[in-house]
Amino acid sequence: MSDATEATVLIAGAGIGGLCLALALCEHCGLKGSEIEVYEQATAFTDSAGGAVGLYANGLRVLRDISPDLLKTVRAAGYDYLYRRWFRHDGTEVACAREDALTDEAELQSIGIRRWKLQKALFDAATAAGITVRFKMRTSGVEPRADGRVDVSFVDGTTRTARVVFGADGIKSKVREAVVGDLKAEFTGVTCLMGAAKMARPVRGICFPSSATTKNHACYYPTGDAEQIFQIYFPAKTMDDAWGALTAEEGRLQCAELAERLTKDGWDDAFAAPLRQAESVIRVGIFAREPLDKWSTANGRICLIGDAAHPPVPYIGQGAMMAMEDVGVLARLLRHHCCKGGTQPFAPTDEALAAATADYEAMRIPRVRRILGSSHTLGKTQQLRADSWWYNLRREWTIRVQVAMHGTLPIMKPGAAYNFVADVASHLAPPAAADAPDKPSASGASTLGARSIFAGLVVAAVAGAFVASRRG
Repeated sequence: MSDATEATVLIAGAGIGGLCLALALCEHCGLKGSEIEVYEQATAFTDSAGGAVGLYANGLRVLRDISPDLLKTVRAAGYDYLYRRWFRHDGTEVACAREDALTDEAELQSIGIRRWKLQKALFDAATAAGITVRFKMRTSGVEPRADGRVDVSFVDGTTRTARVVFGADGIKSKVREAVVGDLKAEFTGVTCLMGAAKMARPVRGICFPSSATTKNHACYYPTGDAEQIFQIYFPAKTMDDAWGALTAEEGRLQCAELAERLTKDGWDDAFAAPLRQAESVIRVGIFAREPLDKWSTANGRICLIGDAAHPPVPYIGQGAMMAMEDVGVLARLLRHHCCKGGTQPFAPTDEALAAATADYEAMRIPRVRRILGSSHTLGKTQQLRADSWWYNLRREWTIRVQVAMHGTLPIMKPGAAYNFVADVASHLAPPAAADAPDKPSASGASTLGARSIFAGLVVAAVAGAFVASRRG
């Protein structure tokens, strides 16, 4: 690029995290849209592109914090779950939970939304704010300079200098290399076939069937009155078996073959039928890596968010939510340190940026570890349900008891319940006034422990009685 001026803020990646960050910086740090440059490797955003995402209360809070109107736009493009259901593959319902067990705020109820619709809402908001997104700009390298500026190079041979660079460029982040060097995520041995179908779910809600016959588990959720998303998870021996950009014909054939296989294995047609009408099909390998211990350079001028820092495992629906939480927390910390709490213009000095990113890491790394750890745990239990009838029996009773006692699975609540605004305020408060976020009281811990013990006793008693009856 020939522009001799430097960018104030450069964001690599115009995904959910990158666009949310650009909007949040305008809202909380007083930056003009012209001061933020976003670079995206895709050629353009296209309607009806594949993929979808579930949005939960913790991520929706970030959108509301950016703009209540943006939240309304996103909600209008999505579809409320209302219920969370667990099934056997033959259609037998194991348990049903109301989704409002996660939050009592109507505008923060969980929704399913096509990824392209969410992307469009964010992109339109960014355009309205004067933020320019430059497409076909794949980052190839990031180099800190001695004067504190950062040079960003792109595969087309151009470079751009910026005062602050944020890496929102995903699991294969090039920005991350400037923070921790070359680091690859590990393949988990699981592949996911996902797509959309223009047909309504027979029952309302996000559904989780599991099968011991096909040795796999799945997730189905609505994104409209007559549209649903399917995500079907299988073990894969190698990474090559798990990843593929599918043409429309390849997607149709793979889904048709899978539908036939599921039907032969006794799956209810409610789960096989969407595969026969599949569109926008993609196949992805599931990768994982422990969150990094370092998300920014010492002077804070290069900083990571989202998958660049912590690649998700999707079983708990919190991957995109963690990126949005990153944005909410980081924007408010930058406002505090670089704008003197909003009383002065954005001043990204080394001292202010270092303080902001140090707080950011202190808050976000432990939080992400807990939530993504829960995601790993939930994913393992889903696959174990598919691998073992005995484990599945115990797990089904555990699900029933937990839903009866807590309204939903307790493992879901710490994700959705998180209030990043209160957490930032607590973190920045004087030590005597600060309360530890996410830390249950002694009485609360005792109550939860007692409930867990009771649930375990119930599950053990029922399972024992069942086994005894089978032996008899």
